Amino acid sequence: MLEKIRIRAWIKPLNNNEILLWNDTGTARIRVTCNSDLLASLPCGSLVEITGKIGINGICIEFVKLIHRPIREDLACVEHVPEDPLEYTLRHHIYVRRPEVLKAVKTYFHVVNYMRTFLVKRGFVELPTVVLGHASDPGLRGASKVAVELYGRPFELQSSVIMYKQLYASVLDKVFYVAKNVRLEPPEMAFTGRHLVEFTQVDVECADSTSDELIRLGEVALYKTVKHVVNKHGELLGDREIERIELEVSAPPYPRLTYDEAIREALKMGINVRQGQELTFEAEAAIANKYGSPVWIVGFPSRSRGFYYIEDPERPGYNVDYNLLLPSGHGEVLDGGCREYAYERVVESIVKRHGESPEKYRWFLELLEAGLIRPTCGWGLGVERLVKYLQGLKHIAYATPHPRIPGIIGP
Repeated sequence: MLEKIRIRAWIKPLNNNEILLWNDTGTARIRVTCNSDLLASLPCGSLVEITGKIGINGICIEFVKLIHRPIREDLACVEHVPEDPLEYTLRHHIYVRRPEVLKAVKTYFHVVNYMRTFLVKRGFVELPTVVLGHASDPGLRGASKVAVELYGRPFELQSSVIMYKQLYASVLDKVFYVAKNVRLEPPEMAFTGRHLVEFTQVDVECADSTSDELIRLGEVALYKTVKHVVNKHGELLGDREIERIELEVSAPPYPRLTYDEAIREALKMGINVRQGQELTFEAEAAIANKYGSPVWIVGFPSRSRGFYYIEDPERPGYNVDYNLLLPSGHGEVLDGGCREYAYERVVESIVKRHGESPEKYRWFLELLEAGLIRPTCGWGLGVERLVKYLQGLKHIAYATPHPRIPGIIGP
């Protein structure tokens, strides 16, 4: 029995009266059983609406409406997404119609959309992201901030919304941003597979909270977001990725290692790490792979991080902070901690740890002097890194709708 259909898609004529149709849902190779001449004169990449009847033998075309005819078939009808992330980044606009690219874009949307719902249901208020500021986060793990001049004065593109989070959490108790951040990574970081110059974080901050509470919030948010994508949008992932994810992302709580324990684990595995410095990317990946699940690293050395972390009163020289690592080689996906709110200690940290003038952070220091910054804890979850994990991608350039990797800025 033939079924009446109407399909809107791009087409590629094939041999033996077959056509390849593709749209945002994927591709389909279909045999044309009658009236194939209606498509014969159309160039590859034409956007059409086909009306006809389809059965087990193929489609009988009744009518073709041409919506758009490309001028250049070589641009309209590319078949493969480049495996080289640098080439892809430079010309990703040519490949955005490919189903494999759109799967990542849609996964990005569902991750952000679900996390918004998750946080709002728990009483969080969303605020608009910040682009420009007098000063941004200096704790960037080897990256630099981007300076710009406006009206004859220096400003910085925001590398994180950390100080804004502290301000508004002090007033509203629970806040979050879907924040766009810009960090000038060294060009060699283009090859790590996990670094972008422009990226998105779901940035959360809570007043009068504890690290345990924020760790619990973070792992539940990750778990529920992953389960939502797998259960409701599994067609974007495929059976192989779903099987991997279900094996690795079980219900929390997840294992916790102190920084010192993580250093010892890495050294046992023969990985070169140095006490007092950030874990290497190799160490992060190896530790998470060993556990085969998300794993927390807590209590990093104070000298290795930004001025806004509070020192652990029970472990001088270590912060009250935490990172969440993903297995299968993907590494850190969430970074957070509890914030310093004492004026004198913040000023001392700005000078000693970062060698910067406190004047640069005057607006934030005024809030501290006035006692308007409450104790807060929070975290930022990298959206593109989570999409990369869900899709099983080798490079993060393929996990964002607008790839900008170190040294290579796409359109």
